[in-house]
Amino acid sequence: MYKLKAYKKGKGRKWRIKHTIAHGCGAALDVEMNRAYIFCKYCGTKTVIQNEIMKTNINVGNDINISAKTDMDTLIKTAKYAVSLGQYDKANELIMASILSGSNNYEIYITKAMIDLQKDDGKSLFESIRKLRELEKVQKNNEVTEAINELMHYTSKKAGVTVLHNATFHEQFDMVKFCVEHGSDVNLVVGMNRVSPISIMFVPVSNKLHKIDGTPFVRNKKMVKQIRDYLVANGAYDKFRFGY
Repeated sequence: MYKLKAYKKGKGRKWRIKHTIAHGCGAALDVEMNRAYIFCKYCGTKTVIQNEIMKTNINVGNDINISAKTDMDTLIKTAKYAVSLGQYDKANELIMASILSGSNNYEIYITKAMIDLQKDDGKSLFESIRKLRELEKVQKNNEVTEAINELMHYTSKKAGVTVLHNATFHEQFDMVKFCVEHGSDVNLVVGMNRVSPISIMFVPVSNKLHKIDGTPFVRNKKMVKQIRDYLVANGAYDKFRFGY
């Protein structure tokens, strides 16, 4: 019998698997995501990576400890609970364990997108959204679309921004289009700077986003114009010109 414990190692996409077998080998092994099995370099034992035998032990909050099998429902619900407590790193550990299993449960990537939004991780957020876009194409009913529509109204606690704000800020037109098609509010004003999906492209959130002459930093003027024109065509109010 095997007793497995999974925990994240560093910032990469590797996990440490601690296995204990009948004859007492307790070696710690590295396993890459989505590997079906691993071999112990000490005793040669083949270990099959299966959801039902993996365990995740995690502390959520100051006095809440959770130990559960890594079935999808349990992991996703626990991750969402961690998000509700503001424990985003813990929630991310749980969701990464779900991804490790190789499951295509859309709720994994809905939750991952929520975590990415809270952690202000644009690159990971867009990866999550693109995965949801793929899953939406093969959905058997409308549940993936409904979940995405709900996600479009989810905001970060720190700045109050949505996925659409992130998409416009990072000048990702395909993401902007996807957000609008799934019901994002093109006129939602949020944060201390009172930014809308259009104005966030022009109103800097830090001095680092200003040029020397004080004008806003825009990475790709042509893309910004394309995004702005698309949002205006879909009902966005535009008062920010800046020559674009």
